[in-house]
Amino acid sequence: MENKNNQQQKLNESINPDSLITPVMISPTSSFDIVYWIIKIAKFWYLFLIGITLAFGLAYLKNKSWTPSYKTTTKILIEDSKKQSFGGDPFGYSTQGVRGTNNQMIMYGSYDLIKKSVEELNITSELYQKNRFKNANLYKKGPVEIHTDIIFPGAYGLEYGISGIDNDTYQISFEGNNKLKAFQLKGTYGKPLQHTLFTVLINKSDFFIEKYNLNFRFISDSEMIGSYSARLSQKLLMEGASVMEVSLVGPIAERDVDFLNILNQQFFTDNLMRKNISSQKAIDFINQQLLIIRDSITASESKLNQYQAETGIFGQQKSTKMNAELEALDQKRSELKLKKEYLESLSNYLKNSHDILVSPSDMGIQSAQLDGLVAQYNGFLSNLKTMKPENPIYKKLSSQMNDTKMLILAAVVKIKGVVKTDENDMENHYQELMAEVSTLPEKERQLLAHERDFKINDSYNTYLMQRRIESQIQMASNAPDNLILDKPRTVSVTNQQDIHNTYVLYISIVIVIIISFIVCRELIFNFTLQSRDEVERISGLPILGTIERTDKKMQVVVKSYSKSAFAESFRNLRSRMEYIVQREKAITMLVTSTEPKDGKTFIASNLASSYELTGSKVLIADFDLRRPALSKSLGLEHAKGISNYLIGQVSLEDAIVKHPEYEFDVLPAGNTPPNPSELLRNEKTVDMISKLKERYDYLILDCSPVGLVSDAHFLARHVDTVLYVVRNNKTNRNFFKYTIKELKEDNINNMVIVYNDVNLRSGYSGYGSKRYYGKSSYYIKHDSYYHNEISETERKHKYKS
Repeated sequence: MENKNNQQQKLNESINPDSLITPVMISPTSSFDIVYWIIKIAKFWYLFLIGITLAFGLAYLKNKSWTPSYKTTTKILIEDSKKQSFGGDPFGYSTQGVRGTNNQMIMYGSYDLIKKSVEELNITSELYQKNRFKNANLYKKGPVEIHTDIIFPGAYGLEYGISGIDNDTYQISFEGNNKLKAFQLKGTYGKPLQHTLFTVLINKSDFFIEKYNLNFRFISDSEMIGSYSARLSQKLLMEGASVMEVSLVGPIAERDVDFLNILNQQFFTDNLMRKNISSQKAIDFINQQLLIIRDSITASESKLNQYQAETGIFGQQKSTKMNAELEALDQKRSELKLKKEYLESLSNYLKNSHDILVSPSDMGIQSAQLDGLVAQYNGFLSNLKTMKPENPIYKKLSSQMNDTKMLILAAVVKIKGVVKTDENDMENHYQELMAEVSTLPEKERQLLAHERDFKINDSYNTYLMQRRIESQIQMASNAPDNLILDKPRTVSVTNQQDIHNTYVLYISIVIVIIISFIVCRELIFNFTLQSRDEVERISGLPILGTIERTDKKMQVVVKSYSKSAFAESFRNLRSRMEYIVQREKAITMLVTSTEPKDGKTFIASNLASSYELTGSKVLIADFDLRRPALSKSLGLEHAKGISNYLIGQVSLEDAIVKHPEYEFDVLPAGNTPPNPSELLRNEKTVDMISKLKERYDYLILDCSPVGLVSDAHFLARHVDTVLYVVRNNKTNRNFFKYTIKELKEDNINNMVIVYNDVNLRSGYSGYGSKRYYGKSSYYIKHDSYYHNEISETERKHKYKS
């Protein structure tokens, strides 16, 4: 009684009390029932168990081929030349020297520097051991060392085998390919082995063993350079700092350490070489000047000696004093001459050549502006030599270098003016001294002239040699600007997480595949209705009752198992029917479905039995004149029925049969007529239904499937309500949707849904609605309440799960 009250309360919430016949329409919604899908997916737990086990195994095998990738780093302190502004610059130009941090980083990773390092590393082959899942590199750990003399291009890209035969001999083999035949070569340790593809020398290493079976391949310099260029990473440790961290990530940590050590040394050597270039250029320039002045010194010295020998005059006190003053002027003249030569050479060099310039300070020119511009020009030139024209920075640096060149030429013109002024002052002083010299006796004047010629050349020669010594001292005292803070070392394994990620990836892929399979199976490959919510959503109609699946092999279960849960579902249906039509008796209902085998006859028979148990007069009529099944399913042999009555062969009383076992009346379909639709659509059918309504408390019309024929369209207008039977996991979804739409367009609005063949003991009611009855534990708990009349054997069989 309590259960019935609950059902009545639910019905009151969903049915409009003011509606007498037409049920409330439910607005179709596109709801997503997560619990339904959880239950659906959980049913395939065994697929997840199998799939995850398989994924775990595949991931384990994949991880067997995992090769650790090591990070090797080194830290270098780089001199960071601050930006300098050169006073007196008419363009207001500011610059940064060649040894700036960014420039140094560019130089460190330049192609030429990496190439020099690779050549010094001298790796021409790679020795490794092939295992089942991966190759183990044997850098500096192999039993032999492979030294190459000649490697022809065709030898690269091939895999060779090398095996130890005995303590003195070994064998190199190649399995062959489409272009090259297989071969085997036998060699002796320490002696060259020649082949048309290569010439190698195999030596024993510190790890030598007599028997081994390994593989090797040749590596070209271009391959090594490309590998290190791609993997080399540089960054400043923090903003504003000049400490650069260089790192390499790769599978051979020892080789990366060796490479970085060599690269650091090459970087320092290159840095020192760049610092020495300017000094070396100055020395070369001075040497050229010394070659020019040498002949002049020899000639002037010879004339002086000859004159002294002829005249016997070796100098007077007055002429000696004048000579000392002239000597000082000559010294200054030498300095100005060198400056003029340098400035002229610098101008011509900038116009006709692109090479490192001599620093002005090395030539005695004290100009911070010119010195800075020359240093900047040399820096741009050095950077450009490390790049290719395709580099996007190349154009920018070229433009900046040309601008610097113009600034240098402007500064040179400016300094030439200063030198010219100094030269004029010196010439005036020289003319004054020469006026005094003219007062000397003739022989003394001639002696003084010879001495001056010699000392001018000698002074210039001495000055040049002094400048050369200064440049050589500067060159010898130069040291690299940079400092190694941390030597290259391996700090970590960068891909350790890959092992875990592989497991996660494989398991995730399997889970996605299984869930996709389940979803596709339900939504794409399963064309039947699967849940209560789905039926309501598509139809927009209320579900009047849900009929539990039964394992009984009989047409009418309610009669034999009147206190079972199955019978209770029909009582609920019966009670809700009374609220639909707002009366307890004199109810006429039509039972139809989308297509055959949906259980409409089964529902009609058991509903009739349910009404009969109340002591009411019940008639079930078989209006499926095309494929009548009611009589056969109920075990009746009566041949006459509705069709015979409608054509006047029998009376209504003769057509009606009282079922001997179930005690409700049955009106069979009768003989199959040639025109069933036309036969039903007449006033005699309406009159027959009216007569039956008067005689029976409950009239149930078992009609043909409304999705296939239109008989139900006509009959639906003469009944109180239409029970539309939908069978779980059988009724076609699209066919049902189309049929419901058609019925609504025909204004048949007195329809409700009976959801049939639902497994209410599947944990989630088996049909997708969490609002109906609850979980299976409810049924198991109240087993005795619903099944008190079932035998113990049947009971155990029914609930064995």
